[in-house]
Amino acid sequence: MTRYIIRRLLQFIPVIVISTLLVYALVFAMPGDPIRALAGDRPMSDAVRETLREQYNLDDPFFVQYAKYLWGIITAGDFGTTFNGRPVTELITQRLPVTATLALVTFVIQSIMGIIAGILAALYRDRFFDRFVQVATVTMVALPTLVIAFLMQLVFGLNLGLFPIAGINDGLISYILPALAMASVSTGILARLVRSELLDSLSSDYVRTATAKGMKRSRVVTRHGLRNSLIPAVTFIGADLASMMAGSIVVETIFNLPGLGEQVYRSIQGQEGTVVVGIVTLFVIFFVLINLIVDVLYGLLDPRIRYE
Repeated sequence: MTRYIIRRLLQFIPVIVISTLLVYALVFAMPGDPIRALAGDRPMSDAVRETLREQYNLDDPFFVQYAKYLWGIITAGDFGTTFNGRPVTELITQRLPVTATLALVTFVIQSIMGIIAGILAALYRDRFFDRFVQVATVTMVALPTLVIAFLMQLVFGLNLGLFPIAGINDGLISYILPALAMASVSTGILARLVRSELLDSLSSDYVRTATAKGMKRSRVVTRHGLRNSLIPAVTFIGADLASMMAGSIVVETIFNLPGLGEQVYRSIQGQEGTVVVGIVTLFVIFFVLINLIVDVLYGLLDPRIRYE
């Protein structure tokens, strides 16, 4: 297991380099002048413009810019500075708690709702609740997150007044609607996945043998059926948790949450490539770490899985 984890950690290097290189190339290819975007309607002398272009290496070729950026991260952990002179690391530190809280609330909501709905749908197969879950999950998966977010703002925020529709001034309750919007698609997929896997497990020979021996129904489901069904569910939850960081860009922008996703959107508009690449690099590291944890959990859930 130790050798496996070390090998996976070494795989971080090419993944991070390739991912940041692609993002840097996309930002580099964006039309327009970032210094002009920074100045807006305000006048800026040629001397100031040239100083800023030299300071941010904007006149260097693409690969030189990228090499300088990567070298700064490796040697000093320096993710660069914004056009306003603020370190990107400081910006990430300030906004990370908002995105992490949103991801955590989303993770809890989709895990509880998805797994419980999937289990109940499997146990009450072809009954009313099972059909309701199937229709509801298909609807949730079919609707884009963008539509669900605006729908929740309209119904639960404006019409019913149950939750705030923007900002984080009301504390944890401010994250409920954004988390529900972000969890909607994943909850639907997870419920259908758990239902399908649990039905397969309950129809297997070892479950029928356990039932024939007189084992209680609840014990058969939890000890034999549910345990094996959770392996693909853990895979999905892990991959989805990692992708939440990137998915927060849309939700944080709609609900005006001051997190990393909202900052990425603003930085793309302002053509601040250093900020975009810095935050995306963090997203990539988080994605790889979560997938590594998921792979390790395989061995705990299923002892038949070995890595050496």
